[in-house]
Amino acid sequence: MNYIRSLFLNFLVVFFVDRVAPGIEIAQFEQVPNILADLFFALIVGFLNASIFPFYAIMEIPFSIQKLAIISFIISFGAFTVIAVVPFGVHVIAVSGVVVGGLVVWATSCVCNYLEWRSDQGPS
Repeated sequence: MNYIRSLFLNFLVVFFVDRVAPGIEIAQFEQVPNILADLFFALIVGFLNASIFPFYAIMEIPFSIQKLAIISFIISFGAFTVIAVVPFGVHVIAVSGVVVGGLVVWATSCVCNYLEWRSDQGPS
C-alpha cells in the first residue's frame, strides 16, 4: 500500500468516524454542519497516522509492529482526547466518542502502516 492510498484511507476513516460515532458531535454554524473543522481534523489525524512508517523509513529507524501500535495508539486516542478538551468545531461529548473513534482510527492506522511496511520489504 503506498503512502497516498494510506493517507486517503486514514482521512476517510477519521471523517467517517466524526460523522457516525456515538459521542462525537460536529458543531452547527447557522444550521449547517461545520464541515471545514471536520475536514481539517480528518486531514491532520489522517496525515499523522499515514506518516508513521514513512517517517521510520526516512530516518532509518528499525521498525517493529510494537512501535507501530504504540505510536498509532498515541496519535489516534490523543487526537480524540484533544478534541474532548479543546473543541474547535468537532468535539467529543461522551467517553464513547474517544473509545469508539480512537479504536477505529487506531485499527485503520495499524493496518495501513503494516501493509506499507510489508510492501516495502518486497516479496519474501
